[in-house]
Amino acid sequence: MVGFNLNQVGTFWKKDHEQKESPREEEQDELDASEFEDEEEQPKHIKTRRPKDTNFTQQRIAAWNPILTPKSVVPLYLIVAVVCVIVGGCLLSISSKVSEITIYYQNCTQEAPTGNTWSDMPSDRYTLIFTGNTTSHVAPQWRYVSDPTDTSEESGTCQIRFTTPQEITSDFYVNYMLENFAANHRRYVLSFSEDQIRGRRASYADIHENAGINCKVLGRDSDDNMIYPCGLIANSMFNDSFPFQLTNVQDPSNNYSLTNKGINWHTDRERFGRTHYNHTEVVPPPYWRSVYPNGYNETNMPDVNNWEEFQNWMRPAAFDKFAKLIRRNENDSLPAGQYQLDIGLHWPVAHFDGKKAVYMTHGSSIGSRNYSLGVVYLIGGCICAAFAIVLLGFWLLSGRKIADPKYLSWNQ
Repeated sequence: MVGFNLNQVGTFWKKDHEQKESPREEEQDELDASEFEDEEEQPKHIKTRRPKDTNFTQQRIAAWNPILTPKSVVPLYLIVAVVCVIVGGCLLSISSKVSEITIYYQNCTQEAPTGNTWSDMPSDRYTLIFTGNTTSHVAPQWRYVSDPTDTSEESGTCQIRFTTPQEITSDFYVNYMLENFAANHRRYVLSFSEDQIRGRRASYADIHENAGINCKVLGRDSDDNMIYPCGLIANSMFNDSFPFQLTNVQDPSNNYSLTNKGINWHTDRERFGRTHYNHTEVVPPPYWRSVYPNGYNETNMPDVNNWEEFQNWMRPAAFDKFAKLIRRNENDSLPAGQYQLDIGLHWPVAHFDGKKAVYMTHGSSIGSRNYSLGVVYLIGGCICAAFAIVLLGFWLLSGRKIADPKYLSWNQ
């Protein structure tokens, strides 16, 4: 073969072999020796529940550690007993000076006479307490005036006459009282919309789906119209009507005026707000239909911000017997005489065997006539006095010398 040298064959093979092995050498050169070094271990944070070394956490704050002895404990019990007895006596004295009138009228439609005749109320239908006259009381009288135009379950007017043998000082309060009405039921107290009573334009989802407090009951009517105000509390609002004056039977020109202003807590003004609903967006609750037979319009939307009777009702009572303020007079005392009170009947109580009454009083610095707090203080004072006597007896009969070293444990 021309121009072919076999001696160069090995040279070509070596060049090709070196070219194939050269990338491996480059790869090996790229490896860093630091990749094979062990990673440094970071110090682990050890959790501890040991308190900080301060005077407070280590209980090194200066403290008073009294040594209780009969000489110090017995006088202390006696001092507490004397204070409790004095406070209890003052509370009982203040409560005993409060006059009050309680008249139950739930059976007026069945028991009271009609027409122009009056009759004395049964003795179990009223309670009269006058601090200046505890012997003779004139029984209240009543009569029932029907209303043929009203076809609701309870209607008409219950007229009540009562006599005050003495002047009742201001402030004079007129309350309605209910019995056997369980306003503290769990589902009842949570059945309202906080957004609605604060005046917000809440949607149906807001009042229905809210956790806890919501209007899953009475949120909207059968026509899918949203109810305002929604819930069981608003729907069952007490709506017997009370006048704005007590009529003086002997002298009608000298009637005693009443007002519905200032009958609630001042903080309610911050909670209840004027609604932003349009009258076409909402409907009244079912039990309000007698007041709003044609629903809401531009002029009759309820203003809960200034409706103090509604604000009082929206604060459910803790017990099934309670009284709520509905009228008051803080300027004038109620003179002695005979007065007439006309109550419009709209709130039935027969279906839950309830009772309703009008409760009138002038109150005191500690509230209405109630002996409970004074009795509690007296009982507490008597218990402290009994403890003092018992400890004193044990000390005198079987007491030992104070700080006697023979009772130390290492001397036994």
